[in-house]
Amino acid sequence: MPSTRRSNLYKLLNEPDPEDIPSMVVALAIAFVIVLNVIEVILSTMKGFSASMGNLSIYASYAFAIFFAVEYFLRVWVAADTPGEKPLTAWQKRRAYVRSPMGLVDLLSSLPLLLWTLFLLDQYADFRILKLIALVRIFKLTRYSSSLTMLVQVFQDNKHTLLAAVLVMLIMMVLAASGIYLFERDLQPESFGSIPDSMWWAFVTLTTVGYGDVVPMTFGGRVFGIMVMVCGVGVAAMPAGIFASSFVQLMREQEKERRFLNRFKQKTLSAASLHASAEHHHFHMSMSEQREINYLMEEFGLTLDQAVGVISHFRHSH
Repeated sequence: MPSTRRSNLYKLLNEPDPEDIPSMVVALAIAFVIVLNVIEVILSTMKGFSASMGNLSIYASYAFAIFFAVEYFLRVWVAADTPGEKPLTAWQKRRAYVRSPMGLVDLLSSLPLLLWTLFLLDQYADFRILKLIALVRIFKLTRYSSSLTMLVQVFQDNKHTLLAAVLVMLIMMVLAASGIYLFERDLQPESFGSIPDSMWWAFVTLTTVGYGDVVPMTFGGRVFGIMVMVCGVGVAAMPAGIFASSFVQLMREQEKERRFLNRFKQKTLSAASLHASAEHHHFHMSMSEQREINYLMEEFGLTLDQAVGVISHFRHSH
């Protein structure tokens, strides 16, 4: 019985289903508390708001920290029922959750409670800094948004490619800072007196931001700046292009999967529907023909009767 309760709680916390009212209520409640907490942390940075709230702000922080601490320990407990391809023990699954990115986010979400407890008697403890730590809870919203989940998956799927793009950016930044240092160090020693000082201009120029707070003044520096700008367009666009193309591809794959699941649900509503359609076309289907019908429905979006009609046509034509 305890394992049954645990598995049910796992579904409530980790598998919100629009057709399952309890799981949606839990998901919406957690998301609402997250949004409310983030708003409270943002408003607490305003002096007028903090003065008007007084100790109530501290009590609210404790309430939020306790809520997310309880949620974290519940997630650790139910992680034993996490489905997976590899046979793992309950404690191995819990350990895997604790080390996962979302597990670390959940841990950081509950961390302020421990810090507030440790610094409770410290009159110099800055609770505003501890409250800012709680802003990590905003990442918990990725569980309840398919779009945010897709962004995380895109980063995971392209982490090696994006890392390569970042390395190229760093190499270009060092080269650009070194080049502008050679041209501008004598005329503008306060801005380009060293390669580290020049890296600010190199980074701003390569990313095509262009604040304009420091600019090359020599002829050679300006020509070199033009070259850096041209290179920056391609370097800055590379990770953006990788991210955008992967995001679009993932959206298409998920839409295809969603259509497949919808058709699968429609096909499984009645086990006799396939045979009834076959009888309508006056022939008995083999297993291979049934697989072909499923393929036509999945790949080309045909209805059941249309797919059966196609198979029937090719059978009679041969």
